[in-house]
Amino acid sequence: MDKERDFGLWVHVVLFLIVTSWGFNNIAMKIGFRYLTAPQFSGIRLLIAFPFMLYFAFWMPGRVPFTKRDLLGVAGIGCLGLGIFNILFPIGIDQTSAPLGGILMATMPIHVVILSLAFKLERPDWKSIFGILLTIVGLIVITFASHQPDSTTQSTLKGIIFIVVAEFGYAINTTFLRPYMKKYKPLQVTGLAMAVSVVIYQIFYFPQMSGLVLSEIEPVGWICVLYSGLIAFLFANILWNYAIKNIGSTKVSVYGNLPPVIVIILSAIIFKDVMYASQMLGAIIILMGVVLVQLRKTDSSDTMEEDNLPV
Repeated sequence: MDKERDFGLWVHVVLFLIVTSWGFNNIAMKIGFRYLTAPQFSGIRLLIAFPFMLYFAFWMPGRVPFTKRDLLGVAGIGCLGLGIFNILFPIGIDQTSAPLGGILMATMPIHVVILSLAFKLERPDWKSIFGILLTIVGLIVITFASHQPDSTTQSTLKGIIFIVVAEFGYAINTTFLRPYMKKYKPLQVTGLAMAVSVVIYQIFYFPQMSGLVLSEIEPVGWICVLYSGLIAFLFANILWNYAIKNIGSTKVSVYGNLPPVIVIILSAIIFKDVMYASQMLGAIIILMGVVLVQLRKTDSSDTMEEDNLPV
């Protein structure tokens, strides 16, 4: 019993380190954008993870070979959902302050609920509807507040819209990949979807990526890219799935609300970037909506987005 308790404690310690790494990822990206354009930074980050995605999709031990129909289905969802996310996300992060970007990233569960309700994948309840309305109100408050100059980064309307739409793209991925995860391993499905989205990204940003000279990247830029691609994106998500397997997605999902808070704290410490009262009000309203939505009673709560690679 003591060994089981100690093991469970270590899992929670690992989970806290994971969400801390996700929170710090926003900071690392902001620093990296000083040495690379946002598309170049994200492009290298994705290329670093690309071989691992292919491994998960096609060579991972115990994988179930994709049928042709499922292969095309997963690839199509990856092209649309993660394609939108990867293309818009770096620009959105670049054009919003670090704490504001972290808060906007927390809206993804709201998009999942909207899609689930729109496609009648779950029944509407007052928590879902009220949570969505709260999030919309919070976004409106933050949008008006973004016209104030931030201490280090001017948050633009374009940046806010790009992050929100990017999270909607990720919600497409989360919502419509669920059926495939009942037939195949989650990492296998996510690996294929992610690999396809990386190809789409490189095609879309080919002009910027083709002009990149790797030898001219400063060491600090490389450190930030490697951290973002290997630690925050790859290793953290593998451990996230491992935690789900051992203690269940319900307990793990609680930690999913912590990265925005960590981003706010780290931004204040590293960048001296503190949100204005109006921005903080909007952030609190958004987080209230997200928490309310995650408290809703659904039969599919244990198959939510925790099995995907979210950062």
